[in-house]
Amino acid sequence: MQVVFLGGASGVGASCLAIELAGQWFVVDAGVRVDKKADPLPDLALLEGKDVRAIFVTHAHADHIGALPLVHQAFPTAPIYASRATGLLMEVMLSDALKIMNKRAMEEMELPLYPEGLVAGMLNHVRPLTIGEGLTFPELPGVTVQASRAGHIAGAVSLGFSASDGSLVVSGDISITPQRTVQGALAPPITRPDLLILESTYGTRLHPNRQAEELRLAQAVAEGIDRGGHTLIPCFALGRGQELLLLLQAAQDKGQIPEFPIYVDGLVRRVCSTYLLLPEALSPTLQRQIRRGYTPFTGRTVTFVRDERERERILAGPPACIISSSGMLTGGPSAWYATRLAPQEDASILITGYQDEESPGRRLLDLAEQKKNTLDIGGQTVQVLCHVAKYNLSAHADGGELAAYATALQPKRVALVHGDEEARAALRTRLEGMDVILPGDGMTVEKHGKRASSANRARATTDAAHAVDTLPTGIGGGIPFDSMHVEELWRAVATIPTLRIVTGRELALTWYGEATEEDTQRVMEILDEDYEQRYFVRQHALAEAYRVRGQSEETPGDFISDLVGHILLMAVSPGSAKPVLCRAIEPGAAVRVQFPRGVSYERTRFPFSAILDVIGPGPQDNYETGSASPIALFLADLVRDARRVRRTLSAHDLARECREEASYTLSEMCMLAGASPQSLEDRLAVAKLMHKHPHIFMQKRPFLEGEGLVLYGLAPSWEEALSEPEEAERPDQHWILSVIEQYLGNPPDLYRRSVDPETGDVTLSFHFPAVASAKYASALDAAAEETGVSITIAPHTHQGILTEVARSLLPAGLMVKGKPSIYVDQQLVQLNCAGEATTEEIQQAQAQFMEQTGWYLGVEREQPDKPRSTYWSASAGSAGRKEQNEAISIARKVLAGESGLYKVGADGGTGTLLLRFYFPDAVQGRIEQQLKTVEEKTGWGVRIYPSVHQEELAATARRLLPEGLSIDGSPSLHHDRHAVDVTCSGQASQEELEEAERRFNEVTGWSLNFKVRI
Repeated sequence: MQVVFLGGASGVGASCLAIELAGQWFVVDAGVRVDKKADPLPDLALLEGKDVRAIFVTHAHADHIGALPLVHQAFPTAPIYASRATGLLMEVMLSDALKIMNKRAMEEMELPLYPEGLVAGMLNHVRPLTIGEGLTFPELPGVTVQASRAGHIAGAVSLGFSASDGSLVVSGDISITPQRTVQGALAPPITRPDLLILESTYGTRLHPNRQAEELRLAQAVAEGIDRGGHTLIPCFALGRGQELLLLLQAAQDKGQIPEFPIYVDGLVRRVCSTYLLLPEALSPTLQRQIRRGYTPFTGRTVTFVRDERERERILAGPPACIISSSGMLTGGPSAWYATRLAPQEDASILITGYQDEESPGRRLLDLAEQKKNTLDIGGQTVQVLCHVAKYNLSAHADGGELAAYATALQPKRVALVHGDEEARAALRTRLEGMDVILPGDGMTVEKHGKRASSANRARATTDAAHAVDTLPTGIGGGIPFDSMHVEELWRAVATIPTLRIVTGRELALTWYGEATEEDTQRVMEILDEDYEQRYFVRQHALAEAYRVRGQSEETPGDFISDLVGHILLMAVSPGSAKPVLCRAIEPGAAVRVQFPRGVSYERTRFPFSAILDVIGPGPQDNYETGSASPIALFLADLVRDARRVRRTLSAHDLARECREEASYTLSEMCMLAGASPQSLEDRLAVAKLMHKHPHIFMQKRPFLEGEGLVLYGLAPSWEEALSEPEEAERPDQHWILSVIEQYLGNPPDLYRRSVDPETGDVTLSFHFPAVASAKYASALDAAAEETGVSITIAPHTHQGILTEVARSLLPAGLMVKGKPSIYVDQQLVQLNCAGEATTEEIQQAQAQFMEQTGWYLGVEREQPDKPRSTYWSASAGSAGRKEQNEAISIARKVLAGESGLYKVGADGGTGTLLLRFYFPDAVQGRIEQQLKTVEEKTGWGVRIYPSVHQEELAATARRLLPEGLSIDGSPSLHHDRHAVDVTCSGQASQEELEEAERRFNEVTGWSLNFKVRI
């Protein structure tokens, strides 16, 4: 037996072991170093000439898996064994590693360690490693492997290897003390191994009481928030981020700290989602919560951040706690936040994990000890004025716990690794009476003795050991996968009854024998077509993951947890069913839902028993809630489209297609009705049709009884119901109008109501349809949902009322000469005036006119020596007009040099492009030539939307604030005088204030007024 320490022996990072046992070589871990000053890789050249048969992985942190693709490249046929949780987490972590390497390749001209294709090929060779059982592997005859819980993060294991010529234990990273997410470590059941390879990260320390330290951290966060600043907690995405989320939410729930916003950013978000797929690898408490459908990493105070724009809003908003990777501030969003928060005296940065000596996180802690006051981070040098503190929430055992671990195993020899020289030396003194060595990188440790014969190797395998279960590969025999093969694929996967979650990659490998990106995508597309999900259930937490139905690990609550992110048909009141999006599972056997826009209910929480059926998956990005959120609009459109489909269906015809004693899924009923089982609107239409005809159809197996798979059939009274003629529902015009009046009232700007006698569709004529469309949208959507008819607003503006409003808003010093000119294609009323008025008065009138009518007001005065105060270019007419998308593209290119253009819209009816700038007042006078160019090139008219972007206006005021001042509260915006008032505390010179005001006016076109409190 011999062990070669390829990396990670005398420091933290690049852990890698090559082990020879029973005459065969295998590798344990292959990580990278985060320190850019050192070689990031282990010494893989030491593997040259060795026939590596297999690779084992202890856990999914980068310092243990970052170099795995390169080891796989050298030994492409060697399987990679890892716990099921580690296998899934490796996909997440290595995907993130590729993004980071590609980013550095562009920004720093740093060559990536390996290409994306190599990672995909490596993941195809990952095989599950069962924890707690003695295992044998065909690649390593005569060797028994024991994997036991390591307590470090989800899926982390310690490994024990035994054969006739020796035995050893590789601890990996271990934590003896239970954490909130995982239980503590258990040593592999190997008595007196010849060698224990033991981590020593914190060999010099004794950890404080964890519960007390967690409370101390939570209180520090609350104190930082109370001081009026943001608190950043940089953390490792895998493990630490989840611990922090749980402890802060628990402290808030117990009333130990007040509630405040918690934002989760970086890779932490995706790891939280992946943890939901691994309940068996988590603590008993989390297992119960997840299996019952709860999501422990979300809550009323927790928000997952999506992009940099949202980060800007967070920092401009009220004080909050931000949990973000990376933990050492070496990159990721945490470094972005740190560069902005470090110079702020009221902000806090709290360190909770291991910091490499050369990392920005380590240097920040040095600053706390006042060794210097500037920090290089994210390519910038920033002054550090914020509060900095360190809290010990380590997921590594301390010196005393490591010594106890070694004592329990009673090894003949101990090799201390994964720690600096001080940590290893301190731990060595604790291991009294043991033969302890401190290997260096590249060192070989051997156990001398007689090499075992092949027969002896075979006998060395214990009776309790058994062969590891692996998925079959290539069962499709080269045939392209389609919907007819889903059951066959499920039967192959179900041969491993403990396999609860599989990925699209694993399913492609099982069918095709390899998992190319194209093959994986095809398998996932076919599975996504099965809305009933009879064999594989999509997991909203991770798009490429599926739950395997019917496995031994399946629990009664699994199908409930799968509802999150799906569109349900919900019984909201007797006789009324509505489509909703399931947002969360809540205590008390209930779901929290989002209704379509326009559907108003006091409650958003309904019992499981109210679920009638699952219509299908909702949109992937459904974070926001509320009646105006994208998902509410999506549901409103779905309702409208399903209503149109339902008008083409016949309940009698559908019943005649059914066999009397047969049972059907919703997909099968759709096919009988001639509708698409993969169309959400078709599925909703058929489900509502059956719900509205209870005398014809019934649920033979309801939702809860069928564990999410509802079966339909004919009701006992179906024949009697069909003996009556099926009435084509003629619309009740009086009832339709009365419902509209309930929601809308009798607004003074509504002057005509028209109802189509055949369809019941309603057209409403308002004085100003553009304003009415926004003002009454929710009410009209609600009325349309209740009546089941389409309600539209006539597009024509009442021109008589339009000119009356224009005249009424004109400043007192002006008089209209002649008739107003109305340009319908531009939605512009042009007034020729005599008299005097200030620019501010005219702009105020124009803003009021836009607000009341949705039209633009142009004012032309009889002063030929003064520039026109009309800010809209004339329409170019329809001749030679470009296609809409092409016109928008041309406008973006022509105006690319103009800062602040954030949206280009198009009105196809009028042939007008609408340009939205953050600060229209600042660009009005300087882009006339560009506007003419856009008109000439596109054939479209051009208008500038006159309203300022309020969030950007406030953010600009904050950015231009002189040093030494801090804003009290929020800036006050005054649209009538185009001014922003800011109340500040602190000190600044008059020159600094005037420069800030001048610069603000130059950037925005608005004035900035300071009120400084002494």
